[in-house]
Amino acid sequence: MTGGWIAKAAFKTKEQPGGTIMDINHDTKKLFMYAILCLSLAVGLSSGVFSNYFKEVFAVDSVQRGLLEIPRETPGILCVVILTALSGLGNLSLMVMAYGFCTLGLAVLGLLSPSYFIMQIFLFSFSLGEHMMMPLRDSIAMDLSGEGKTGTFLGQLKGRMTLSSMAASAAVFIGYRTGIFWFGNGVIPSFVAGLLFTAAGLFFAVRLRKTAPELNVPRARNTGRRDTLHIRKRYIPYYLITAVYGCQKRMRIVFAPWLIVELLAMGADTLALLGMAAHLIGSRFSPVIGRMLDRLGVSRSLAIEGGYFAGAFLFAAFAAWGAASGRFGDGPLGAVLVFLAYILVMLTDHFNTVHTVMMKQLSLRPEDVMGNLSLGLSVDHVLAVTVSGGFGVIWKVWGPQYVFLLAAACSAVHLAVAGYLERSAILKKR
Repeated sequence: MTGGWIAKAAFKTKEQPGGTIMDINHDTKKLFMYAILCLSLAVGLSSGVFSNYFKEVFAVDSVQRGLLEIPRETPGILCVVILTALSGLGNLSLMVMAYGFCTLGLAVLGLLSPSYFIMQIFLFSFSLGEHMMMPLRDSIAMDLSGEGKTGTFLGQLKGRMTLSSMAASAAVFIGYRTGIFWFGNGVIPSFVAGLLFTAAGLFFAVRLRKTAPELNVPRARNTGRRDTLHIRKRYIPYYLITAVYGCQKRMRIVFAPWLIVELLAMGADTLALLGMAAHLIGSRFSPVIGRMLDRLGVSRSLAIEGGYFAGAFLFAAFAAWGAASGRFGDGPLGAVLVFLAYILVMLTDHFNTVHTVMMKQLSLRPEDVMGNLSLGLSVDHVLAVTVSGGFGVIWKVWGPQYVFLLAAACSAVHLAVAGYLERSAILKKR
């Protein structure tokens, strides 16, 4: 019901008289939005508590927790190979497959109390479906967006996904605080709730494939060329931004939360409340980014992204320095600054829309978009996994502020790429 309510709020399009095509397109967008929001809710109810699940059910130590990132993140690295190999199936068929993997994974994790080894297999299954949907979601959304409205539609989609993530965070907070959700050797209620949403998402994905078969035709069939991954010199700006974004994403996923846990010694309930605040702000922030893209274009939006990243990470460095050194004293000032830094860093996630539209406008062929979005996801994950250890050493040896200072310095790449795109004029007209 939550996903349906949010999806209804996403579409207030006025029907145009005599336009059956518009009616079909509107219905297609609704089915797509329903499916995506169901997955967002499922991820919030499952991925958001995986660390607690590993600890409570399997009593893993820090070494095991690190090793569990292999089945959790490997699908992101393999995504480009898998989606390229299966590209002949069409995007909507791949979407159905991805939801099937997610549903299977949560069914076993939530209902069957698997052993540690079996758990890793179905953790991989769920993660594979989740990672497959990342480039598929953006590719299908661009196909559904109107001419000159790609950024706006992607921004709307991201904003509604953020609202659903906020709803999932609220459910997790209330569920574990009140005892409605729990961890144990039997059924895991939050995973079962997530399972219901992935099953609903699978239903909507199947309906979408039947309703819009034209979106499921592999582009290679239309062009007469084999649909393979094309890595071109022209696409280097996208690869560079994706690599830098993968490094900076560690701030959002690992080190910003660690400010709360390590420096302030606060628990999961505090993170859940801050997450809800970030999601609420992000639900308004993401559509703004989408409209900015359509009005200003990719190169200027990328420059604004670089400026925002630099400012957010510099502020986080200042807050981390103050909290770690005790310069803010025993009052609430230090905690408030760290909380604000956390929210600012969380909002960096919404700029990914800029990268998606950049790839679309750089592409020489429509069929290049999907393959290179998948490649970008793999590059993102390779960089994200490999730099985490180094950043952790910097945090421990020199101090947490230097981790955020390095992330801020990486923003120079955004500005350099934005300048190159503006001078070279290689982007397609919107």
